[in-house]
Amino acid sequence: MSTDRRHLSEIHILRAIGCLFVLLVHVSAAFYYEHGEKYNEITLFINQISRFGTPMFALISGFLLFYQVRFKGFDLKRFISSRFTKIGLPFLFWSIFYLLFSYLILGVNPLASGKKIFLVNFAFGNFFYHLYFMSIVFQFYLLFPLLQRVRSKKIWPVLLALSVLVNLYFLKLYTPGQYEGIWRVILSQRAFLPSWIFFFIFGGFLANYWEIIFSFSKKHRNILGIAVLLITAAAVWEYKTVGSIPSNRATNMINIPIITLFVIGIGDLIGKLKWLSRFFTQIGSLSMAIYLVHPFVLYCFQTTAPSYIWKASLFPVIFTFVLLGTILVVKIIQLLPFNQYILTVPKVKPAKNNVSLKPASVQANSYLSQ
Repeated sequence: MSTDRRHLSEIHILRAIGCLFVLLVHVSAAFYYEHGEKYNEITLFINQISRFGTPMFALISGFLLFYQVRFKGFDLKRFISSRFTKIGLPFLFWSIFYLLFSYLILGVNPLASGKKIFLVNFAFGNFFYHLYFMSIVFQFYLLFPLLQRVRSKKIWPVLLALSVLVNLYFLKLYTPGQYEGIWRVILSQRAFLPSWIFFFIFGGFLANYWEIIFSFSKKHRNILGIAVLLITAAAVWEYKTVGSIPSNRATNMINIPIITLFVIGIGDLIGKLKWLSRFFTQIGSLSMAIYLVHPFVLYCFQTTAPSYIWKASLFPVIFTFVLLGTILVVKIIQLLPFNQYILTVPKVKPAKNNVSLKPASVQANSYLSQ
């Protein structure tokens, strides 16, 4: 394998799907509130099935970092500078933005629970409902300098198995009840990394075994397609049986790898449809920006749109409007000075061969996930 930095077109597809899933969750939640905190069968299905999106972003975050290390090695100083500029500053900006938005528009006092809780809420992305994932990514960044030392492929299956055990423990068995005060608050956060660690580690596993997994996915994409249908049916059964379920539920440790392999397997088929390939490339490159901006756009739409349009039959129209509105706001922000510190939007060079979505020369480290 060449030591050149690489761009994998499949990652754009995964990023785009993850981004659209997250948007589907939040738009369907808007329908829930517009209908007196009730779902119908359609909006409930959309809301629950789309909860694959956030763990997909976690997987991509891990994959991109570990894949880059394979080609470039690791420089701690450069790593800190890059993450602070491309992730840290946007997180800081949008945390302050949504803090002020919540206080001035929604009337939520961020200091109501005291200064310590304020700091915890800031660090764990609690000032708006989507920022918690940025906090999870930061926690992973703290762990990554240690994890990147694992360069032997033989160790990665062991590391993946351990991440399953850790993730399950913190999802199913762990309770912070033995702690009191501020520590209990910190250890009760949904943005607590151990409850998400499998998805980052699976990203690292995928990066280290990319060539083998790529070939396997292409060869067995029909079987993987059937598996995706089965896990979708199982997910429907799951939420109908136990009710609304979170994005990092234990079953997603099976669902997300299968979906990921299936998307990798059909990447070349998507590449043959140039309009679809361009769409995924555009959404994938804007995914972080869309993630940060869309709650504001959705709120503006929700507070101004007439009540009669909130019909399940109009869901595709409303979803499209929110998506396009978010992209428009992103494009406007890109016209501002120093916009690169507000939103990270990587420049995308088209692959030389759009039909075969095999690695083409472009910088992989410019792609950072949500």
